[in-house]
Amino acid sequence: AELKDKFQARTSEAAKLETELVKAQETVKAAEILIKQLDREHKRWNAQVSEIADELSTLPRRAQLSAAFITYLSAAPEDQRKASLDSWTKSAGLEKFDLRRFLCTESEQLIWKSEGLPSDDLSIENALVILQSKVCPFLIDPSSRATEWLKTHLKESRLEIINQQDTNFINALELAVRFGKTLIIQEMDGVEPVLYPLLRKDLVAQGPRYVVQIGDKTIDYNEEFCLFLSTRNPNPYIPPDAASIVTEVNFTITRSGLRGQLLALTIQHEKPDLEEQKTKLLQQEKEKKIQLAKLEESLLEVRDINLI
Repeated sequence: AELKDKFQARTSEAAKLETELVKAQETVKAAEILIKQLDREHKRWNAQVSEIADELSTLPRRAQLSAAFITYLSAAPEDQRKASLDSWTKSAGLEKFDLRRFLCTESEQLIWKSEGLPSDDLSIENALVILQSKVCPFLIDPSSRATEWLKTHLKESRLEIINQQDTNFINALELAVRFGKTLIIQEMDGVEPVLYPLLRKDLVAQGPRYVVQIGDKTIDYNEEFCLFLSTRNPNPYIPPDAASIVTEVNFTITRSGLRGQLLALTIQHEKPDLEEQKTKLLQQEKEKKIQLAKLEESLLEVRDINLI
């Protein structure tokens, strides 16, 4: 009986050891698979780190080129823009610089086009200037297409639209400033003196709030207030003192710009499915990037569990 008990004990112990051995073998196998996966990811992550490091090293110079473009080239024709930007890029020690890729994504450009923005390079660059400039944009827009696009783009921003010649112009301006609206002033003929304090941000602190002088009145200034100026006049007179406090954005169509718009319209007419396909591919790319980020996070969680 004693031998039988010892035999059963040894048998149970052997079975337990065998179970633990199988479990250990499974753990080793899982670890080997994980190591291989991590090795591939490690190589890819190293490549990404290298790319990000390169981008970070040139980021100040690319940001400087973007700021220079917005400040000095927003009113220039396309040929001058290209020549100046190429020269600046070379002086900055960069092989190439793509303003559009640096300041926005393909998806954003597609959204702008769907909102009515012409698809030529000039219009896309001008849209970037309008949305990135810290100084009030003054749109020179003979066709009004850019202004219509801006209205659509800003429709969710408590938008109000007035003409400079409206009888309630001053009243509408005061209300927009007080309540933090987004205001587009159309049919500008130069820059009205009443706008100068707003354009210069001549704000005066009164306790916890700021006020600004509009005509004869002192108005509470809401920091959410945003102003855009627009004219259909291709050659508006902007005096030097006003030119320094607005960003002139010229949408006057040039030969190359017209060529680009006609090409886009031709493609849209002849191959209407191409734009839709491009939109779908960009959406898929966006979804895949999100999925990849989740998988990377999951892989790291699995690694942590296995290490424990």
